[in-house]
Amino acid sequence: MKKRIKMYLMVIALVLSITSCTTRLVDFTVISTKNAEMRIDKTKGVQTEGKASYFLGMGLNLKDALDNAFEKAGPKYDLLIDGVVTIQNLPFVSIIRVKGIAVSTSDLKASLGTEGFEEWCKTNNVFNPDTANIPN
Repeated sequence: MKKRIKMYLMVIALVLSITSCTTRLVDFTVISTKNAEMRIDKTKGVQTEGKASYFLGMGLNLKDALDNAFEKAGPKYDLLIDGVVTIQNLPFVSIIRVKGIAVSTSDLKASLGTEGFEEWCKTNNVFNPDTANIPN
């Protein structure tokens, strides 16, 4: 009887250790956890990937994976475009992955010029915290 219970426990442990699930959380055109206005030019970006792992899914959040992707891309990158976010659930561990093209908004602003950049922002309804009307 004890051998049978041990065998069942070993089978359950084996099944749990080889099963996993990956779910796409969101597709995005532009996403950022940094304070940046939207400026998009894919040719000036770099492909990057970031991930964050969580034991039992505790503390699970997208920001850690995004920040990791920005860190891998380099210090001047602060905007991620054309990205995919996935979550992978393994036994006892959840992993969030973010893939996309990291872009430097300061480089884009320099290439457009101040006036060109401001005009682009107006025509594309880019959020400007200086002129935002926030209700109380």
